[in-house]
Amino acid sequence: MQQSSLFLKYILSFFPILKTLIEKINGKRKNELTYLHKDTSILRRVYSPDNKWEADTVDTSYVAADYVAVDSPVPLKSRDKISTASGKLPKMGMKKSLKESEILQLRMMESQGGQVAEIRRKLAQDPVACSVGIDERNEYALLYGLSNGYVAVRDDDNPKELLRIKYQYLADNILGVADKDEGLTVADLKNCIGRAANDGNTIIKFWISKSKFDALKKAQDARELVANYRGQTYDSQTKLPIPTASAFQEAFLDETGVSFQIINRTVRLEHDGDKKSVKPWNNNMVIGVCSEMIGALVYGQVAEATNRVSGVTYQQIDYKLISQFSTTDPLKETTAVQAYCLPVIEDVDTIYQIDTTLADPGAALDKDAEAADTTDVKVTIAGQAYKKPEAIKTLNGLGSTLASDASDKDVIDAYNALPLSKKKQFTESATKAE
Repeated sequence: MQQSSLFLKYILSFFPILKTLIEKINGKRKNELTYLHKDTSILRRVYSPDNKWEADTVDTSYVAADYVAVDSPVPLKSRDKISTASGKLPKMGMKKSLKESEILQLRMMESQGGQVAEIRRKLAQDPVACSVGIDERNEYALLYGLSNGYVAVRDDDNPKELLRIKYQYLADNILGVADKDEGLTVADLKNCIGRAANDGNTIIKFWISKSKFDALKKAQDARELVANYRGQTYDSQTKLPIPTASAFQEAFLDETGVSFQIINRTVRLEHDGDKKSVKPWNNNMVIGVCSEMIGALVYGQVAEATNRVSGVTYQQIDYKLISQFSTTDPLKETTAVQAYCLPVIEDVDTIYQIDTTLADPGAALDKDAEAADTTDVKVTIAGQAYKKPEAIKTLNGLGSTLASDASDKDVIDAYNALPLSKKKQFTESATKAE
């Protein structure tokens, strides 16, 4: 049975200023809680009156909010849900509750008098946590989605299966690194920049985890880049120091025109009462983008916003609807939040992935093999000899424009220009020489 809030007078006193209160708390914690999804230079805001999203490039201690199915009750912070993953905005929400013992404590405080501010503070904690919970889930979705190309959530109707909101990243835009053992290097980043340029795109920023960025600074070519930028003289015997983050970024920007978005974000999730901290960004992935604006935060309106229930106190905070009410048997004071929203990654043809778990070594001209091949019937690529005419035919079939009498160097350059997916096609299709 639902009744009017036991502390309606207190709720009404702070609900009108709840937005300001949340902003004030977030301001105090701004060094801890960053929200890239709120940056309108990264994600533009798009209101969807029918709670659907469309994009040509899309295939249809706070706890993050859960995704919940349409027309289902908002869960008491238990598990992640989503109704659909194609075309419809997912509904998300969470609840926080004051138990009977906690309510009795507040009643005692009220009876003692002079503790109005403390009662209001305690009652305001749950709506603040609910609002921030939606923000945390959106931040998780943005970082996980951008780094992986999809967001996976559990489906309550099929608990053993995952639903994926796929952004349809292009297979041709996936690159590896030259040496998996060596790890990510400046050369790998430059290779990605070159690949984008071949497609007519210009990478302006790499999104990268802090741990991967710190490892990148230690690479030999990163040290040399900074040394050259500073005009330092060195030779093969010089032990160059690891540059500072600012020095490396400055040198890399000067050299390539590309900056870094360094991600070091943790989100706390809760499932069946079990809380854990996770880093949503895939540490193995580096994402090159060709625009500051990478997509949209699409949001809609929950049904309860226009069909309000008697005895429930509401406050609309942006696209989030916060409600507070009391129930009996057992006595409980509940705060809930609901929202339809989804960060949508767009223009994926201009997004490039560097998967540091994939080997993508470039091929060099084997001068010895070329000199031995006096009839020029073979070409050696990455240590493997291929019949040259068939190799040229295969490469042209993959998008190259080689002449039939192309030199070994031209053939190798054409191979190196291929995306990783097409390099694999070449090695599987081209006729090997005996």
